[in-house]
Amino acid sequence: MIHILRSSSSLAKVLVLPFVVLIVMLSLLIGGLSYLAGSQAVVSVAEQMLNQTADRIALTVQRHVDGATEVLESALPRDLPVADKVNDDLQMLRARFWSATSMHPGLSNYVFYGNRHGDFVGLFRRAADDGELRVKLGSQPYRSAYRVQRIRGPLGMASNEETPFDPRQRPWYQAAANADREAWSDIYINYWDKDLVTTRSRLVLSPEGRFEGVIAADVSLRALNDFVAGLHVSPRGVAYVMETNGNLVAASDGDSVRVDPAGEISRLRVEDSDNALVRSTFATLQHYLAQEQLDGGATRTFTYTGPDNETVYAAYSWVRDNAGLSWVTVVAVPRGDILESLDKNVRWTLLISAATVAAALLVGLSVVRWVVRDVQRLSRAAAKIGRGQMNVALKIERRDEIGQLAHSFMEMQAELSTDKLTGVTSRAALLRYLDAAVNKRGRRANELFSQFTLLFIDLNRFKAINDNLGHDYGDLTLIEVGQRLRSIVREDDIVARFGGDEFVLVFWGIAQEEFAAKVRAKIEKVLAPPLQCLQDVEGAQGMTVGASIGVAFYPRDGKDVESLLKLADQGMYEDKAAGRKSER
Repeated sequence: MIHILRSSSSLAKVLVLPFVVLIVMLSLLIGGLSYLAGSQAVVSVAEQMLNQTADRIALTVQRHVDGATEVLESALPRDLPVADKVNDDLQMLRARFWSATSMHPGLSNYVFYGNRHGDFVGLFRRAADDGELRVKLGSQPYRSAYRVQRIRGPLGMASNEETPFDPRQRPWYQAAANADREAWSDIYINYWDKDLVTTRSRLVLSPEGRFEGVIAADVSLRALNDFVAGLHVSPRGVAYVMETNGNLVAASDGDSVRVDPAGEISRLRVEDSDNALVRSTFATLQHYLAQEQLDGGATRTFTYTGPDNETVYAAYSWVRDNAGLSWVTVVAVPRGDILESLDKNVRWTLLISAATVAAALLVGLSVVRWVVRDVQRLSRAAAKIGRGQMNVALKIERRDEIGQLAHSFMEMQAELSTDKLTGVTSRAALLRYLDAAVNKRGRRANELFSQFTLLFIDLNRFKAINDNLGHDYGDLTLIEVGQRLRSIVREDDIVARFGGDEFVLVFWGIAQEEFAAKVRAKIEKVLAPPLQCLQDVEGAQGMTVGASIGVAFYPRDGKDVESLLKLADQGMYEDKAAGRKSER
């Protein structure tokens, strides 16, 4: 270059060429640093997103299967005595089973009971007004099936099964009979619907504690598979739910069973999936599951080299309950899907730098500072979210690729922390805030988290609105209640939807009975006016919702999130019970 400068007859070349070379070198250096910083930021956000997605799937699965407990309790409450012979309680059992199968029709449409004498009664619901009552008395070798149209409608003509049936020999009966708690059966295939089904069962005891029989409910996994199949993780990403033995429960590619050329249906194992990413993730996951079993490690995100030697980012979460359920939810995304926009941004930056080097000579330094500043802000914001701070303010007003990245970042942040229906804080974000508070992490920890008041709210009369007016008006009610509750809190305080018609309010920096009493009064006052969303509904004008409220104070009532929520939830139920007594 020195020779060129010496032989140059143009002073402009002598003055400009060194700076052009310097700017090109700086552009390459800044581009590399920007790519490195941006990739770290995006990977940090992606890992957080994967972890949240795995937890979200696990939570949805847990809620899905938990409905079976409600069905069992509705079908046959634990304290309800049952006659020694099924025939003596047949009408009562039929009515209760009809009501139980109405609770979650997409989840459990078959409830049945077998006793120690070999008696059996079960109700299978085909539709809202169509069912089949299946009965077998101990003295008979076969079951009889009767078509029923209503909860107390007449029985149709009986049809007898050809195969002998004894409930005491069925896996669901033996699983519960040999356990001291509720139990799950192995997942099996419903050959009528080609659908995966599992059965939850529990013991039925007499008032004296004598074993009488087993109550059980089938749980369809079709809705679960539809939920996972509807997830858009990324263009090539996958999500699936599996048993610890490697059998698939649900998968984003929709395949959880396999049909051979002869038409035979069988369970699909993860390692036999047609998706190479599913197979490779499972192979790597085995090491982490074994490691977790050995040392109890809490790291549930991992990176490995997947198909075509491409880096894959993955996360997993557990689904467990006290009935022996042990499933794993897994999410995996190839590196190219995560960094595609960033890679494209770097290529365009280098191309534009080469084409506009003369202009970059005048404005390059300011542009570089502008780029690096926002990338660093994005990286810092991603790091904060990685540490559990969901309410990170990120104001980047740009229209280029980095602005799009920031916009996507803020959308992901909002999605992770906001309840989609009501717009208030989500349950997952609430739990992270509380965890950060009790463990003294996050922004303004010493100022805000030394003490706080937590109120657990359950709406009264919401079920009547939901049942009588429909789910759409129920959703509008939840939205309006969320807006009203937000009007009584401070800027830093939290209004979160915990689930269904349950809300949680958190007031930072104060934990006093007098304050809680004032807030309770405010809640009752703000919920007292008639619901605006129902003013145009015939017969619903003037309808209101009340609230049952439980309170817990940190650190007085507990120093962990689970204890505080449990205590507040218990207080809410006591308040609800007291309200019912006062209405009598």
